[in-house]
Amino acid sequence: MHTMYRKVSTILLVALFMMSLAACGGGGTSGGTQTLVIGTTLPLTGSLASFGPLIQTGYMKAVNDINTSGGLDVGGTKYKIQLVVLDNKSDPNTASQQARTLLLKNNAVALLGAMTPPLDIPISNIGEQLKHPVVQSLTPLQAWLSGRPGGWNYAWDMFFDENQMTNLQFQTSDLVKTNKRVALFTDTEEDGITMGKLWEQKAPQLGYQVVYHAQFPVGTTNFSSQIAAAQAAKADVLIGQMVPPDAAGLWKQIKSLGYQPKTAFCEKCAASSAWRGILGPVAEGTMTVDWWSPSLGLPETNDFVSAYGKNGITTELSTIVAMNTVARILFDAISQARSLDPAAINTALGKIDKTYPVGHIQFKANHTAPLIAGMDQWQGANMTRVYPTTQGASAIKSPTPGLG
Repeated sequence: MHTMYRKVSTILLVALFMMSLAACGGGGTSGGTQTLVIGTTLPLTGSLASFGPLIQTGYMKAVNDINTSGGLDVGGTKYKIQLVVLDNKSDPNTASQQARTLLLKNNAVALLGAMTPPLDIPISNIGEQLKHPVVQSLTPLQAWLSGRPGGWNYAWDMFFDENQMTNLQFQTSDLVKTNKRVALFTDTEEDGITMGKLWEQKAPQLGYQVVYHAQFPVGTTNFSSQIAAAQAAKADVLIGQMVPPDAAGLWKQIKSLGYQPKTAFCEKCAASSAWRGILGPVAEGTMTVDWWSPSLGLPETNDFVSAYGKNGITTELSTIVAMNTVARILFDAISQARSLDPAAINTALGKIDKTYPVGHIQFKANHTAPLIAGMDQWQGANMTRVYPTTQGASAIKSPTPGLG
């Protein structure tokens, strides 16, 4: 009887110990090695699939660098990082469900974000509900802030601020001769709404006139009437904010209908080499904002170019560098917290003040860290910086060659 009691007691103690490990939030052992689980839900398929693998590449470089160096030091204990990656298929509901799964079933200590407000706002909300940190990028700050008017407590966003970014299309157009008449093409997702309003507000302040504004849901395929309206309005400046598949359809139809703006910008849509891959020569001359450039001389630039640059410098590097920085920020916060406690990690995130590959990062009280955006243009197989002109910029090709 006593033997049975001792066996049961031992089993209970072991069970309680394992439960305590789970309660610590992702700390455990595997073959004698401490492991730390971090979760992420990414758009590996769907409308944003051209970005998902790049985000994963940036994250995995940070994970591999930590693991090959012996692990992440947390209060004197070294942890190997296990990154659990799920495919949200570019769907907000799936992203939300997977974020919950990563925290509750995979016991992730914290989450690394996806991209864009439709995905990152639901992920951030799960972090808020379950009180686990979420660190992200590739989501414009103002659109993200609008997703929680009362403010974020556990989620953190590092990207450009639309208030600065929406000046660039006009400032860049100032470098060539246009009639300063603007056509806007924006979808009805959060970033499209936010940027569309800002462009309308800023155009007259910067000497431009919005003469046509097309607004449409994601998944729109026929733009013939909107293009005809932009042509009739004699808009020399075209600005779009759309998901890549929709934008590619728009660009092809613009080409076929003979509309050749002097400057053409496609935000979110043209920020990966998939744009060139889908459109071929039609992509030539498209411009899009960028948040990193090798000409800035930031830390580890040569390492990233050597490891991931292909056909020269492409915008893929900007995504990889930004997301690598996101992961490193989280890992630094965990180490500085000296704990796997989510609240302690969250507090440490607010104290980050360091220069990373994407630039110097220090979060504001509203949990944002603004990156300064510049403007790139597709010229041949590469993205080339064209504004500001002080950053080793190339001359703009105008009128937009691919649409001629």
